[in-house]
Amino acid sequence: VRGAQLRSDDVVDHFFVTTTHHWLLFFTNLGRVYRAKAYELPEGGRDAKGQHVANLLAFQPGEQIAEVLDIPDYEAAPYLVLATRGGLVKKTRLAEYDSNRSGGVIAVNLRDGDEVVAARLVDPAADLVLVSRKGMSVRFRADDTALRPMGRATSGVTGMKFRPGDQLLSMDAVTNDDAFVFVVTEGGYAKRTPLDQYRLQGRGGLGIKVAKLTEERGDLVGAMVVGEDDEVLVVMEHGKLMRSAVAEVPAKGRDTMGVVFAKPDNGDRIIAIARNSERDLGNDDDEPVNGVDPTEGRSAQEGVGTATIEASAGRDDESEEGVESVSGVDDRSSSESDERGGDV
Repeated sequence: VRGAQLRSDDVVDHFFVTTTHHWLLFFTNLGRVYRAKAYELPEGGRDAKGQHVANLLAFQPGEQIAEVLDIPDYEAAPYLVLATRGGLVKKTRLAEYDSNRSGGVIAVNLRDGDEVVAARLVDPAADLVLVSRKGMSVRFRADDTALRPMGRATSGVTGMKFRPGDQLLSMDAVTNDDAFVFVVTEGGYAKRTPLDQYRLQGRGGLGIKVAKLTEERGDLVGAMVVGEDDEVLVVMEHGKLMRSAVAEVPAKGRDTMGVVFAKPDNGDRIIAIARNSERDLGNDDDEPVNGVDPTEGRSAQEGVGTATIEASAGRDDESEEGVESVSGVDDRSSSESDERGGDV
């Protein structure tokens, strides 16, 4: 089905389910975070075009959306972890981001050429799994020993290092081994591997293989931690969404190539994958994930809706409609640093 009516240069970049009174946190590529209540977004039909983010948030020049989280309040989890394209990670108390500044606040101080790629809510018992575009991965503890809490306006420390031409693709938080690492390549091939095959490592290494990649199948375009019963949405550049059950992809070892999962049409391509959160709506047996209760804050009066965030290429923020997202990055390797900068 068509998930959104897109203009010629728009692509879908984020897809999630929320309720009207939840906070939406918009993390930008330049390291700032903005917030809005879900009811502040205009409601539209399934295939509506949506409204430009500049009509809702006071973005600075050059800012684009890199990650969107929805939370019931700022006690939803103890910590928020941010990851950058260059492999830096930073853990900060979620409450430090509670600000009503319309111009947003600093989420992380970025180094030259780096940008934010992921944001996750975690508790100290969780592990972090980082996956690179060239198929490498690192898993390490999110406790205070391995990743100490830092202030909001800091640079973070090295989470993963890369070989030339590689960069960070995704980050996920996990609390047990009863899950799978699911990856998809540019050519539409997918594989899932039991999480227990990813041993705990020290933070800041090159990591271990998550998949065997070939030039024909391309680099990874998406990586996430999923359960046996999850469904995955494959997002095409032209706005088409394909839904498939994780169980349809056989579980394989880490160093394998995977199977055909989704084939884009001619002229189209896979740009991302997302978990189908809508599958769990109305389930009375919802359980907390990474310390966050998915039912917390809901009431019979609250509406439940699907939020689609689009990306637009090469467009002036003020002149067109459609929400922008992250693009164009520099490959970087980083050394550990507690470098601090000015706060707002």
